[in-house]
Amino acid sequence: MRILDIKNPGQIRQLSMPQLETLAGDIRSFLIQSLSRTGGHLSSNLGIVELTLALHYVFESPRDKLIFDVGHQSYVHKILTGRAPEFGTLRQRHGLSGFQKREESEHDPWEAGHSSTSLSAALGMAVARDLQKQEGEVIAVIGDGALTGGMAMEALNNIGARKEKLIIVYNDNDMSISPNHAGFKNHLTSLRSSRTYRTVKRDVKAGLEPSPVLLNSLSTIRDVLRDNLVDGGLFHEFGLDYLGPVDGHNLPELIRTLETAREHKGPVVVHVRTRKGLGFAPAQQDKTGQWHGVPPFDPVTGKFRSSSCPGEESWSMIIADTLSRLARSDHRITAITPAMANGSKLLQFAARFPDRFFDCGIAEEHAVTAAGGMAAGGLRPFVSIYSSFLQRAYDQVLHDVARQHLPVVFGVDRAGLVGEDGDTHQGIYDIAFLRTIPDIVICQPKDSPEAQDLLYSAFCNEDPCFIRYPRGSALHQRKEKLEKIETGTWTSFDEGKPEQIVITYGPEVDRVREKARINGMGLRVVNARFFKPVDRTMLREIFAAGLPVTVFETDVSQGGLSSAIRDELAGQDGPVPAFHVIGLPDAFIPHGSVRTLRREEGISLEDLFDWLESRRSAQS
Repeated sequence: MRILDIKNPGQIRQLSMPQLETLAGDIRSFLIQSLSRTGGHLSSNLGIVELTLALHYVFESPRDKLIFDVGHQSYVHKILTGRAPEFGTLRQRHGLSGFQKREESEHDPWEAGHSSTSLSAALGMAVARDLQKQEGEVIAVIGDGALTGGMAMEALNNIGARKEKLIIVYNDNDMSISPNHAGFKNHLTSLRSSRTYRTVKRDVKAGLEPSPVLLNSLSTIRDVLRDNLVDGGLFHEFGLDYLGPVDGHNLPELIRTLETAREHKGPVVVHVRTRKGLGFAPAQQDKTGQWHGVPPFDPVTGKFRSSSCPGEESWSMIIADTLSRLARSDHRITAITPAMANGSKLLQFAARFPDRFFDCGIAEEHAVTAAGGMAAGGLRPFVSIYSSFLQRAYDQVLHDVARQHLPVVFGVDRAGLVGEDGDTHQGIYDIAFLRTIPDIVICQPKDSPEAQDLLYSAFCNEDPCFIRYPRGSALHQRKEKLEKIETGTWTSFDEGKPEQIVITYGPEVDRVREKARINGMGLRVVNARFFKPVDRTMLREIFAAGLPVTVFETDVSQGGLSSAIRDELAGQDGPVPAFHVIGLPDAFIPHGSVRTLRREEGISLEDLFDWLESRRSAQS
């Protein structure tokens, strides 16, 4: 069967076992070739090929609901549900999403870009099915990394108590994005159960007529077998039946086990052992997580096609390098990450200071509160966390850190539009939701030297501090001597004789300055590097100058920099001066390249200068 000819998953149920195994190999080759051009989540999808085939062979989507935790490992699911011809558009604007997407297909019943949501969603769908007396199975596929999330534990507890019929496929590959660092994952991966349970149950049931009396007897046999032959470990403690572990690349065994789970009358866990990256040597041998989400690459050599310029480093590396420098002289500094050691470029710190590095697994809430505890105990913790994932720890930031005035420094990575990962990952909300919290500092550097100084300054202060920085790279100019920046101060730069003023932040500062020079436009560009507190003195000077003012922000305007300026001006005597705002709307921003999204949403440099030119023309 040609992959591009697959229109619906029912087609694969007509295939023999050898044909299914051939199809699995073809899918791996298709994924490697396609993702080498578009980029995307490679390792997780290579590791789940046979499991996804088995799921669609045994269950009937869309009647049966297949939920993939996070959803980044749903590429094979997309192929089997007729979307292979669109893979050339993966993660591009108006193309296929890199996650399950409800609006994309009836086969995607749930969508998420954050981990540990699948079990709660599955329970909700099972309850909805039963209350409405509908048919169909609900299957949640969750990895060992996602199972470390507290929300997954809460769901397991509720599922075990309620006993709704649903199937939990526990995909055990010893990895989340980086290798797992969680206490009970060692316990989980040692779970064992006897095949006798599955074999006896299947053989006994095959010889029985489906009468209530016999089925009740079968249930008793099942319970005896489970209690004596199955060691469900953690799952058994939650009141869940358990099957496995099963070789996740053995199609016949997978299909038989999933068929047994389908016959089960209550919640059941199917433990599947898989190998992340199977079929592509660089991904299969990866121990750091660099092949989890990849840019375009050469499928022959396995080398990434880099777009960085000479001398540039990722913002994550600039921050991590500075952190290591500071930690050498300050032994109180620790680093904490929720399973993002490689993405946050903290592996070097971990190697240099293994006793002061903590990867707590996918557990953002725990990471923040643990950092608070370290600070209360006299340490100076640094929490590296993606903007999108920081949303999950809002209560811990407010209640556990800020309220107690604990000096935790946060590196808010991937701030701003991240592009291809889409609305679940856009880091455009952190300024808005953090600004509501008292007694904290929120800032963003415009370049590498300022990033180094802001991090140094954060450790000099006693307030919780959030330093945000975008995905991508910048020219890395390593400073010999770090300087303390006064909290809440802005800087400004005049390009020619200023006719207008633009207030902006981050890398946009120098981009606006450069374009003003190219266009021959007289402009004062304000580097609003602190969102909280803002520079009151400079604000007064800006509006006293009597020039038109534009606030150019690349995050949501609602609650962002322009809101901070309005709030400050409203607290002063007299009317609030007028200014124009260019920023993201009150909407979820879809997937696509950052350049494309900025043009669509009207926040490109071209949009800014079109506005400035129109204003200049109107004045002349």
